[in-house]
Amino acid sequence: MRLHTVNTNYKNMRTKTLICAAALAAGALTSWAQSNVYSLNVVGYVNVPTRGGANFTMIANPLNNTGANGNSISNLFSVAQDGDSIFTWDAGIQDLSGTIYSYATFSHSWDGTFTLNPGQGIFYLNSGNNATNTFVGDVIQGSYTNPVGIRGGGNFNAIASSIPIGGSFTNAIVGITPQDGDSVFTWDTSIQDLSGNIAAYATFTHTWDHPEYTVNPGISFFYLGAGTNQPTWARNFTVQ
Repeated sequence: MRLHTVNTNYKNMRTKTLICAAALAAGALTSWAQSNVYSLNVVGYVNVPTRGGANFTMIANPLNNTGANGNSISNLFSVAQDGDSIFTWDAGIQDLSGTIYSYATFSHSWDGTFTLNPGQGIFYLNSGNNATNTFVGDVIQGSYTNPVGIRGGGNFNAIASSIPIGGSFTNAIVGITPQDGDSVFTWDTSIQDLSGNIAAYATFTHTWDHPEYTVNPGISFFYLGAGTNQPTWARNFTVQ
C-alpha cells in the first residue's frame, strides 16, 4: 500500500466509547468526542468499529490490558471473523510490513501475534460484516513513552493517542514537539484512502492550521514528521 492523498471531505467515523472511571471527574476528559463517560474507576472499555467487506480501518489500542496475554493481538482481538487481518506500518520502508496476521474461525486463533502497545496505529482489515471490537484495560496515567516514536525527514508514522481521549487530533499528539511542516493525515474508510483534509504545523505561528479535525478514541492516523527524528514520544496524563 503506497500513500497518496485524494480530494474528498473528511468523514468522522463514529466511535462509540464507554469508559468506566471513578477518578474521571467531570471535566477530566471533557474533550472526548462522541463518547460516553461514566465515573466509576480507571478501568474501562472502548468500543471501536471496523468496516466489513474487506475494508481497512486505522485503529489503535486505547487502553493498557494488564490481564493474561495483556496487549497481545490474540487477546485484544480474541473475537474476530474468518480472514480478518492486521497490518502494521513499517516507518523504515514507508509501507505496510510484509508480516500479516490473519484470523481463522476454524482454529479460533490468529496465525501469529505481537504486542499492540497503546499509541501504535495499525490497519485492521475486516473480511466479514461490519463489527465492533471492545478493548478492555486501564487508562494509562503518569509518564508514558510511546515505543513507536516519530520518524522525521518527511516520513509517515502510524500513531494514536495512548489514552482514550477524543476531540481535536492535538489531544492525541500531546508530547510530540511539532516542527515546521509536520502534518496529520486521517484515514477515510468510505474511500479506503487518506482523507483530503490535512492539518499542517507552522513554526512561524506555532499553530496547526486545522485543529478542528477530530480523531475518536481507538482510531489511529498518520503523522508526517517533516523535521528531525523524535525517537522518544512521552506524555504525562493524570485523571483528576
